[in-house]
Amino acid sequence: MSVRTAVRMATVAQAANVSQSAVSKVLNGRPGVSAEVRQRVLDAVRTTGYEWRRRGPRRGSVEVVFGCVVSAVNAPLLRGLSRVLRSSGRALTVNHADDDGDWLDPLLAHRPGGVVLVLSPVPPTVADRLARSRVPTVVLDTIGDAPPGMNTVGATQWRGGWLAARHLTGLGHQRIALLSGPLELTCCRARFGGYLAALRDAGIRPDRDLIRVVPFQTEPARRAAHALLDLWNGPTAFVTGNDLQGLGVIEACVERGLRIPEDVSVVGYDDIDAAASAAPALTTVRQPFEAMAAESIRVLDAVTDDPGLAPIRLDMSVDLVVRKSTGPVRTD
Repeated sequence: MSVRTAVRMATVAQAANVSQSAVSKVLNGRPGVSAEVRQRVLDAVRTTGYEWRRRGPRRGSVEVVFGCVVSAVNAPLLRGLSRVLRSSGRALTVNHADDDGDWLDPLLAHRPGGVVLVLSPVPPTVADRLARSRVPTVVLDTIGDAPPGMNTVGATQWRGGWLAARHLTGLGHQRIALLSGPLELTCCRARFGGYLAALRDAGIRPDRDLIRVVPFQTEPARRAAHALLDLWNGPTAFVTGNDLQGLGVIEACVERGLRIPEDVSVVGYDDIDAAASAAPALTTVRQPFEAMAAESIRVLDAVTDDPGLAPIRLDMSVDLVVRKSTGPVRTD
């Protein structure tokens, strides 16, 4: 260690009111210091302007933080994360972001090699603390606005809405209902835009009566589908915000004695495991969750190797998976 470096580390130690040994432990990600001391050191590094670089990139364990522990997309995300990390001998720890924020202190205390947030929107206080901690972080499958300055891996949501609606217009449908998730979410607004574009491409004027905003759940979608099918000129097809909504529409049609796809066509979104096993199997827009998860680890590695990289924003392409729930419009 050079004299210049020792002096600067001593300055950080003095500003944080800790020993140089404690500063070294924090900066090198070693255990043996409390969360409070670790935060004081990180704050002192920032306020003193101390320029520190590890001798080599630290590609350690990765912590994934889920905002919702019961989401159907968690399983493919975990498969993708585990596959990449297992091949390099790195550990994966799973955490849950509770509402009071108590999960963040323990996470920062053991300073993982990287953090993957399946959490959207990311609270500004969380984004700020992670930025100050200098732990490489990526937001995976963001459904809200991308947090400023944070790395994100998502999917081409506008294209997904367009693919779903274009598939149905290609089958001759013109009365195409949309069940959207909450429009305050960026992903829902993007899919809505794709749906509208596909209708315009086919020369179809959107009908506001055929558009409903409902939660990403089966039961609200089932009720909304019944209301839409009660219209005097109801829809012959549905574009839904996720597969759970698509399954809700199928339930409503079955309850009314309607055949799928002979009477009504349904397109889901996500391609969760239940989509292929539904009766009938659900046509859906597939988000490449496993590939997105794997890519998030590569993003973490890139920003670990070069902390000066500008925030990485990556959207992976979605695809339409055609199954048994869609067919040509009835002409009789």
